[in-house]
Amino acid sequence: MVTSKRFGAVAALLAMVTGFTSCLKTENTTPSRSVAAFVVINGISSGAKLDFYDNSTKVKDSVSTGFAGYNYQAYGGTHIFELKRYATGTTVVSTGAATYDSLNYYTLVAYGDSTSPVFYPIKDTEFSGANNANLNIRFWNLSSNIGPVDLYLNSTKVDSNVTYSLSRPTSVFKALTTVSTATSITVKKAGTETVVAINNSNTTQLTTGGVYTIFLTGDVNTTSGSLAPYVGYIKSYY
Repeated sequence: MVTSKRFGAVAALLAMVTGFTSCLKTENTTPSRSVAAFVVINGISSGAKLDFYDNSTKVKDSVSTGFAGYNYQAYGGTHIFELKRYATGTTVVSTGAATYDSLNYYTLVAYGDSTSPVFYPIKDTEFSGANNANLNIRFWNLSSNIGPVDLYLNSTKVDSNVTYSLSRPTSVFKALTTVSTATSITVKKAGTETVVAINNSNTTQLTTGGVYTIFLTGDVNTTSGSLAPYVGYIKSYY
């Protein structure tokens, strides 16, 4: 854990308000036990809604493609995270059993088509490449059929020819030198002006010093609903 880069990460974790409806028990001790924090991204190309489980306990139900929920907390130790079919308990994909450290941040990212999805835990500890003086990003193309894409913040291209792969996504962030703030995120087909997805809502705001995971989900042949191409982002703790 690099405390010089975390701006009071320990205090932030202990004070964090969960973004999920958690069924986990809260330990009634003083002082409280340290916890780990998790972001969950569902990029699986399926119209089916899923439920998110931690060690067989349902944490969040009705998770659609393109969902990015964060601030889920759990004690360190061994966890098996799963996405199961909504209201059935049938496992669609699992991270498998792994040990998670308290006072660390993790991104749990699921993607792939509905027949062979993957679910990877990414440990966000070093924030390699990020800089306090810059806007920092990493970009994941989680769509299995949209093809290579370019990423723009505002009107500036910041990543090129990003392809889909079932391999574990990069954990590395990069510090941008050409963009310091952004209110619009656009994905275009690589080397063209064809827009695949755009996010310019009135809440879209990427700022200097922030560390962001940007992700593309969806099906190129779908124009509406949760399976339509979508570019979202989450702010990572730093």
